[in-house]
Amino acid sequence: MSRVACLRRPEAITGSQSGAGADNFDATLRAAQVAPGFAVRLGNRPRILRANIVRGLPPDMNPLPARLAPSSPVRTSCPSNRAASGKVCALDARAATSTFPTSSRLAACTVLALSFVCATTQAGTAEGYEAGRRGDYATALREFQPAAEKGDRDAQLALADMYLRGYGVAADPAIASRWLRKAAEQGDPRAQTNLGFLYEQGKGVARDFEESAKWYRKAADQGEPTAQSNLSYMALIGRGVPQDDMQAAHWATLAAQQGLAVAQYRLGVFYTNGQGVERDDATALRWYQAAAEQGDARAQSALGWVYSEGRGVARDPAASLRWLQLSAAQGDSTAEHNLGMAALNGRGMPRDAAAAERWIRKSAESGYAPAQVSLGLMYAAGDAVIADEKQAVEWYQKAAAQGNASGQNNLGWMLANGLGIARDDAAALRQFRLAARKGNAFAMDNLGWMAEEGRGQAVDPAEAQRWYRLAEARGNAPARNHLALLYARGKGVTRDDVAAVGGFRAASAQGLAPARHNLGYMVANGLGGVPRPDFAAGIALQSLARESSPPSPEDLPTLDPARLSPADRARSQQMLTAFKSTPNVLAVLDAMSGPPGVTSLAPTAGNGNTSSNGTDANTVAAPSATQR
Repeated sequence: MSRVACLRRPEAITGSQSGAGADNFDATLRAAQVAPGFAVRLGNRPRILRANIVRGLPPDMNPLPARLAPSSPVRTSCPSNRAASGKVCALDARAATSTFPTSSRLAACTVLALSFVCATTQAGTAEGYEAGRRGDYATALREFQPAAEKGDRDAQLALADMYLRGYGVAADPAIASRWLRKAAEQGDPRAQTNLGFLYEQGKGVARDFEESAKWYRKAADQGEPTAQSNLSYMALIGRGVPQDDMQAAHWATLAAQQGLAVAQYRLGVFYTNGQGVERDDATALRWYQAAAEQGDARAQSALGWVYSEGRGVARDPAASLRWLQLSAAQGDSTAEHNLGMAALNGRGMPRDAAAAERWIRKSAESGYAPAQVSLGLMYAAGDAVIADEKQAVEWYQKAAAQGNASGQNNLGWMLANGLGIARDDAAALRQFRLAARKGNAFAMDNLGWMAEEGRGQAVDPAEAQRWYRLAEARGNAPARNHLALLYARGKGVTRDDVAAVGGFRAASAQGLAPARHNLGYMVANGLGGVPRPDFAAGIALQSLARESSPPSPEDLPTLDPARLSPADRARSQQMLTAFKSTPNVLAVLDAMSGPPGVTSLAPTAGNGNTSSNGTDANTVAAPSATQR
């Protein structure tokens, strides 16, 4: 039986997401994660319930909007006399598949095509379907039961469906699982997929990831695309099978080639990240497009990211916006966040603070952790919202509680500085360490700062260096600046002005204002390989830095502009104007002041965010293969 996937995002299955006025049918459908099928009427509300199509997908994989088959005649691919001969014929999966009215309130699933192969079935099974279409579940149950007991797989699947949903019987996932097992043991890939799902979710059976993977594998080996996609995810995260990116990519490829949108999206992410396959932005783009054209909201969001970042295609802010808007219209939290960031930063549109706040808040309130971090940053900076450090802390806490490294780091920063919350160095250290374990370079830099200053621990210059170097290796500009300060002051290391200037230049090339301030001091005093003292150039660098952020006590001394002669003041102003006219400040400095006798450290690919206050700022969120 071929079916289109019934997919959901994680937040869509919580009780709070059911919506005002949702009835028990909607709640049951969400809980059981089964697809609609033959007609059912609750009170005066027509519904669709179709047997044998319990979806073998975890409940957090829905990239598509709710959409059920419209009312129209069933089209079959078999001769008109085939049904009378005891065979159930295939319904055309491309066509509308029900003569019964549907309801837009059914938000759980997409169009699901019931497609039976033209195989001989028990007569009672066909009569059971007909009774179900009339809403006569007692008769349907009487017809399905003996056929199922005689081994009819379709009847067994129909009974599993009814027991999962509670139509004509009391809902009982355990009985449903037994009927699924009978069909699965006969080799039915539909039953195998759905039984794997029940084991993965612990519905009607004890949760058992290895057993789940076993049944997914049996169905996947028969070419069932949903099972292949689920097996891909399990291999990706090491659930029930060893973690193996190559296996994850293998199964995703097989499912994607059969047109399963969720697998096409995930395969695109694999090619974007080089997980299990060679990184190939052009191939990633093709798979995102294939899924997006089927209406997959996550793939549409990914295309928004692709066009924003210029991955495999020329940067196109307008195209990025179009895809983000399509995805956000379906309620995709990543797209909502990214659309808000585009409005906040004026990418592809004029800056729109109100729209930015609206979209980012909507995403944050749905539980999307990167949006919660962004909203926290907005409150901390008073950007698009009224500054409120307590609100910033609350949003960072929400993100940190989900294990988001940026949220943990930023919460640690607020704790360390007593911003919006009582200062607590021990709690700050805990948050920084949690984030650092996830590879967050800002947290590593902050741990270095805490060790250097003896915050929550004894002063430990060696530990400070270790953390700074770990962050520097990830391209973190603040860590480069902090490590250079250690060399400039000889703090815990032998003083080395050349190393200090090299670090300041590398961080300055990444746009870090404190590094430019410190480099200005070194240039003014002719330290660290600078060809000659140049006070005018030093003043210009510190003036440029001050326009982004004021100097902090940890920075090198601030130069006094009053010491400039009129001629040097004019030259310094000329240099400042030149600095502002180009992103390559160092090239202007070297041209006007002379090249140094030191080579700048090359900015390492990685987190070069120029935040100078220890917080980690989210930008546009990249696609994730682990989002089911």
